[in-house]
Amino acid sequence: MTLPVITVAQADAYFLTTPRSAAWAAVADQQIQLNEANRWLGALCFDQTRDCCGRVFADAYTEAVSELALALSQNPTALIGGVAVSSVTGALKKNQLGELSQEFYDVKDAATVATKYGPNAPLVLQRFPWLGDTVGCWLNVATGSSRIIARVRS
Repeated sequence: MTLPVITVAQADAYFLTTPRSAAWAAVADQQIQLNEANRWLGALCFDQTRDCCGRVFADAYTEAVSELALALSQNPTALIGGVAVSSVTGALKKNQLGELSQEFYDVKDAATVATKYGPNAPLVLQRFPWLGDTVGCWLNVATGSSRIIARVRS
C-alpha cells in the first residue's frame, strides 16, 4: 500500500484541533516542512492493515507527518546537518584513594538520549521517538536497543 501524502490543507485541519495551531500558522515554509516530513516517514515500513485499538491509520499518519513537520521547522538540523558533538557531556563521578583515582562519565548527547529506539532504528525515530506513540502500532521496526541472550538449562 502506498502511503498518503499529507498536504498543507490536511495539516492545517489537524493543527486546528491542537494547542499548537498558532505555532503551525507561524511556519513560513509549511509546504517545504511537510515535504521533508512526508519523505522521512515515507521511508519507514508500515503495515496499514493492523488493528491498532480501532484507530484509523490515515488519521494517525496525518498527525505524525504534521507534528514532524512542525518539529522540523523548529529544529531544521535535527535529522541532517546537525553539529557533531565533540566533547563529553554528562555527570562526572570521581573516586580517589591516595594517588589512585577513577573517573566515570555518564555520557549523554542530546541526539542520543536513551530512547526506545536503538542506534539501528531509523534516524527519524531516534531523534523524534514520540512518533512511535502516534504510528508505532503500524511500524515494522524493531524498537529495543538491548539484545536478549537466551539461557538454556541442560
